[in-house]
Amino acid sequence: MKTGIFIIAAALGLALFAVPDTPAQAWWWWHRGPDISLELSGSNFTTSSQDSTTGEDYGTPSLLGAVSTSLQSGIAKGKSGRPIFSAQTVIDAAGADSRCGVLPGAGLSTTAVFTYKDGSILSVTTDDDLSFYCFQPTVVDPDTQAPITGIFSVDFEGTVTGGTRRFEGATGTWVGSAEAEGGRVTAHVEIDLD
Repeated sequence: MKTGIFIIAAALGLALFAVPDTPAQAWWWWHRGPDISLELSGSNFTTSSQDSTTGEDYGTPSLLGAVSTSLQSGIAKGKSGRPIFSAQTVIDAAGADSRCGVLPGAGLSTTAVFTYKDGSILSVTTDDDLSFYCFQPTVVDPDTQAPITGIFSVDFEGTVTGGTRRFEGATGTWVGSAEAEGGRVTAHVEIDLD
């Protein structure tokens, strides 16, 4: 009886270690999801604008849905820890975009950095062809019909561009979604490291 138990244990040991050189994440029975999954909360501020007719930079915030650059920062929480985040997003002018249905939208470019308490840093950037926003005006100026307030719904997709300490030499991919209204932003990000 003991011999049979040892044979079974040895066979199971071989089955676990004598496997092809394939990541365990790829096996359906072992898939554990993304390496990093974070919920973000913070601020969103438009920092620049440019007159579309003259190209002159006024340095004041753009109208909502116009070409602009904005900065986001805040806190995140998830199974990998509680980093702070900072990001810069450049958006194209809102217009007809099939990804948004009847709402106006456009592409965007974002670079984000996650900084952990132990000093580890992880940076990501978007793939400009796959990342976009849709804009829902909530209040418009009755005279000019320009949006006064609105909600930005964002879908991100991109690559991991590096890191320090525990993320030294990091590569991989990431996806995310966000919603920004006024100075507030919330987001969900999932990062798969190679």
